[in-house]
Amino acid sequence: MAHEQIIGAVEQSIEELCKEFRSRPTLFYSEHDMVSFFYTILQRTLSMATVRDRDASEHFLVHMGYPTPFRCDMGGDRFAIKRDDEQTPQGGLYPRGHYDIVVMNPAFIQEHSYELIKAQDYALYKKLVLPKLSKEQPAILYGLEFVLRRDPFPMLQERDGKGRVVIDAFVAQVNKEAEKLVASQAIPGFMDRIQVLTFVKGGADEVRTFLFKTLSERVEVLVCFSY
Repeated sequence: MAHEQIIGAVEQSIEELCKEFRSRPTLFYSEHDMVSFFYTILQRTLSMATVRDRDASEHFLVHMGYPTPFRCDMGGDRFAIKRDDEQTPQGGLYPRGHYDIVVMNPAFIQEHSYELIKAQDYALYKKLVLPKLSKEQPAILYGLEFVLRRDPFPMLQERDGKGRVVIDAFVAQVNKEAEKLVASQAIPGFMDRIQVLTFVKGGADEVRTFLFKTLSERVEVLVCFSY
């Protein structure tokens, strides 16, 4: 399957998910609901396409919870890549992050084994995959993150100031996911296209306007509102 077909299927599925959220937002209780629903839409659009690896084993193109090719700190509203030997305040090593959805490049699958493609053995992936990645044939064609606000936001100008605190925290969460994707895309040959899908249910017009203006400043963020 050509890259253009796969990317087109992803973008078509994004449109379908946004349409469902706008018309029936109460279908979704959590981000996991949204990720699962999107996975189903995309797999259907791709006709459950599979590709054989170098050992002739079959792989889906679409996967959930795929690990990052780096250790990172995603505590609170921050994102930072960490060295492999860098320790947390508690004395352990920083973990790897995960992506909500990735869409693999068929060419990458065809050239590697199951053990390398799933990327769960970090040492092996660093040794045998990362140094050989190709900008022309990136390992991942599309990386996606999902952020959901299922309840209406408070007003921006509430007397106790809590409205702005809640809204700012949501914006920080979206930015954190965006930074993870941007850092991933910056690794030559790892990830081609990126998107943070942001869903907001309800809220006053002033809040929606503020969020749209603030979040849409980032080209990698798509904002979808419902009433």
